[in-house]
Amino acid sequence: MLSRYCILVFALFLLSPVLAQGPMGRSLPVIPKPVSVQLAGGHYALARLTAMVIPSGNPEAERMATLYASELGLAGLKTIQSKEIRHPRTSSITLSLVKGESRDGFYKINISKNGIWVQASQPRGWFYALQTLEQLLGLDARNAKDRILPYGLIEDAPRFAYRGMHLDVSRHFYPVETIKQYIAMMARFKFNSFHWHLTDDQGWRIEILKFPELTARGAVRKATRIGHAGSYPERYDSAEYRGHYTQDEIREIVRFAADHYVEVIPEIDVPGHSLAALAAYPEFSCSGAPREVATTWGTFAEGVFCTRDTALWFVKEVLSEVCELFPGKYIHIGGDEVITDAWKSCAHCQAVMRRNQLGSESALQRYFVREIERHLRSKGKSMVGWDETVDVGAPRSSTIMSWRGMEGGIAAARQQLPVIMCPSTHCYFDHYQSASPHEPLAIGGYTPLEKTYSFDPIPSALKPNERSLVIGVQGNVWSEYLPKAAQVLYMAYPRAVALSEVAWSSPEQRDYSDFLGRLQQHIAWFRQNGTDISSNMAELDYRTAVAEDGRIGLYFVRPPVEGKILLESTRDGDVISQYLTQDSFILDRSIDFRVWYQLAEGYIGKPLSMKFKKHLAAGARIRLDQAPSPRYFSGGAQCLINGITANPQRHGSSEWVGMEGVDFKAVIDLGQVRNISSLAIQFLHDPGSWIHRPTEIVVRTSADGEVFGEGRRQMVSQTLDRHVQTEISVGDESVRYLEIRAINHGEIAKGLPGAGNHAWLFVGELEVW
Repeated sequence: MLSRYCILVFALFLLSPVLAQGPMGRSLPVIPKPVSVQLAGGHYALARLTAMVIPSGNPEAERMATLYASELGLAGLKTIQSKEIRHPRTSSITLSLVKGESRDGFYKINISKNGIWVQASQPRGWFYALQTLEQLLGLDARNAKDRILPYGLIEDAPRFAYRGMHLDVSRHFYPVETIKQYIAMMARFKFNSFHWHLTDDQGWRIEILKFPELTARGAVRKATRIGHAGSYPERYDSAEYRGHYTQDEIREIVRFAADHYVEVIPEIDVPGHSLAALAAYPEFSCSGAPREVATTWGTFAEGVFCTRDTALWFVKEVLSEVCELFPGKYIHIGGDEVITDAWKSCAHCQAVMRRNQLGSESALQRYFVREIERHLRSKGKSMVGWDETVDVGAPRSSTIMSWRGMEGGIAAARQQLPVIMCPSTHCYFDHYQSASPHEPLAIGGYTPLEKTYSFDPIPSALKPNERSLVIGVQGNVWSEYLPKAAQVLYMAYPRAVALSEVAWSSPEQRDYSDFLGRLQQHIAWFRQNGTDISSNMAELDYRTAVAEDGRIGLYFVRPPVEGKILLESTRDGDVISQYLTQDSFILDRSIDFRVWYQLAEGYIGKPLSMKFKKHLAAGARIRLDQAPSPRYFSGGAQCLINGITANPQRHGSSEWVGMEGVDFKAVIDLGQVRNISSLAIQFLHDPGSWIHRPTEIVVRTSADGEVFGEGRRQMVSQTLDRHVQTEISVGDESVRYLEIRAINHGEIAKGLPGAGNHAWLFVGELEVW
């Protein structure tokens, strides 16, 4: 199967990463990590508690007393109100407020033989302290006997004032109980802002009494795209999709969030992404023509409001009702991805431009946004917009969410505008979080847990006086590919847990290995609550290298958390499972196998499935005549002849090489003259991603690397399959060198995704037999 012999040079090469990522000792299982923890030795038994002591005349303290009793399983405690609390009462949980503490959300927990004393700058600090106590108690928080807490002092306060999570309910709608569950889970990890994306091209989800057609028509789409938006040919279901929240349900959710110290920020996306609204009221578009709620994903030229006075009146009236429903500070108006083509030919819009001396459609968008911002300000609200609003000139009182990287946030801060960082590179939780082919369909991208955890929301490019304008961070969950509520939590967690620590803890405190150790202890809590979260924290990666004798070495890269590797292979028809005692091997024969990483608590990640073929070129030398795209060349040229079959479901993996608009040409040196009979070459065909199979393969052979034969030409099958395996017979030749050329598809035809652009060509394993 796998040879356990590994030459010294190869072993040292492989083992060096392990030495750099050994796990740290465990700290208290609290996430986000507190600012300061001082343990004193010993434990306090909760069974000794007899009372809750709270400040008198404080309704929030009374509510907290009830909440503490409920969440910590202390229903029998007596509540004592005290006018002045200077020290904890024996055998009690004592809640008090700290005078002179300016940090919002600050709390201090002192656990001693006398009891538990919780001090805070505001009542929300008591709530955050409760989350910490619950996490310390783990699964025993409510009902286990003999529960204990460690003696010590915990002092804590957040790094950022804004700590948010977002959820799109337009593309897919989720019931009230799902929204509450989402908010409650946010609160456990000390998020304080819920960005609720209520409207978009695919559905209007909030009841507006003055305009009932918004939900009667705008909340209903006739069908929904099946599969990925980039897939081809397009397919749709025939099921009507509908759903919206009544105003009573909105109020219920807002109250629930307030009880968890979470502010709800509604988003009404204008002037673009408004096809659902204009399907209900087309008279507020430029043409006035009827239109339908979008049934696929993306942006639409017909989904943009006209800028004339009546359209602005409509938007303002909608927002007036929205302001009454949401008592918080912020209202988000979108402002992203506005296609202004219709404005150029719209007589009404052009008249607005002349009347207001606006020189471009960009200036017209600025006019529209500023009109909306003034209206919100008159209602006592602050406008939030995506970073495109900075491009057109954001109003001075607005707050900017930077999603297209960090650049929009940097530009906003330099204009002295508050910024919330949520770049898609680190904070878009609709991206894939695992390289496993077993992951559910996602929009694309790759944002693993470690990448989210590594995020620093304050760019180094900002000056010291600009950095304070970065007020926080947010994780975004877009729902195009999340039709079920369970999928929302699967995509959000555990990445949201990582982001909570980014938002709360200082960079100096953060350590990924330590974080994973603490996160492990929360997995059982997620399971107990019926939440299926991603296992990408417990997934293996691998590397290959060629030993001096030409054999292929395989090394498994462990996550930086304690665990062991389980391997399952098939030998003579029998399935063999075993725990590995080392991480590196020489592959000395063809084999199919799967490996898992199992954490100490028994939690197992998704399998890494591998197929190794010991063909004649495996471990040989290879030269590429033209450099592939750096984006799709992470495995280097050697990945083409390392014997491992590339996974057709992940064109971004290290086993694929991507050529942008050019042919592929490689020369393989087998090291000596060998008798060969055929080649088998992997290609991808995914027109939705602009990836097309080649039109033709040309193979030439040589014994000396100087003189190559005439060559064999073979057309590539026109199959629609994503995975294209092309086999080429070369007879029975004695050769050392093979020149392989794959002819690029060329310009993408009209009517296909990416029409007019040059096609991508993706090449996988080059097998020689």
